[in-house]
Amino acid sequence: MVYLAIFLGGLAGSLHCVGMCGGFPLALGGPGRAGNLRRQLLYNFGRLNTLVFIGAVSGVIGAAVVTVGPVRTFERILAIVAGVFMIVVGLEVVGLLSQITQRGAALAQATVGRMLGGVIRSQSPMAPLALGVFNAFLPCQLIYAFAARAASTASATEGMLTMLFFGLGTIPAMLSLGIARTFARPSVRAKLSLASGVLIILFGVITLLRGFDVLPHGEHVH
Repeated sequence: MVYLAIFLGGLAGSLHCVGMCGGFPLALGGPGRAGNLRRQLLYNFGRLNTLVFIGAVSGVIGAAVVTVGPVRTFERILAIVAGVFMIVVGLEVVGLLSQITQRGAALAQATVGRMLGGVIRSQSPMAPLALGVFNAFLPCQLIYAFAARAASTASATEGMLTMLFFGLGTIPAMLSLGIARTFARPSVRAKLSLASGVLIILFGVITLLRGFDVLPHGEHVH
């Protein structure tokens, strides 16, 4: 059930991804419908692989933090820190805080975008895959939030699953954008961004409550 909620969080936040990184799939168009579809699928497959990798690393870091001290105490501390971080990110996404990471993210995207210009223009079959892999490393509030949730699991497996389902939720919008080459109306994007922020805050509250032992912790798979 939790992974379905994470998938829905990715789905709701996918138009945030379109707004931040939509230029990449738009620029990737290949020759003909089949060529364009193939490049878009490779691009999204690259993104998804990087997100799963981030989830695994986050889960391992969380597990490492837990093992350096009393397991129960560190699990609680990790959950509290991750929960607070997710709530802050969620409040930023819904517009209740100043844009903490927006300027840095925009600068990083502009810089990396220039660096990857040759990759975007390349017609090599591997170019879209490489672009997707690097794209997912760009600063992004949503990735930060769900990576924090992945770390709070203190499990590489659960961390990977967290980011896998989040990534799968973002694919429909990013793939549709690359195929149709159009943005959703601003009003739709705003509503989905709000829904995404609310879901992130909800995940943060649940994680925080687990840290305070108000809600039970799930069993980790190590």
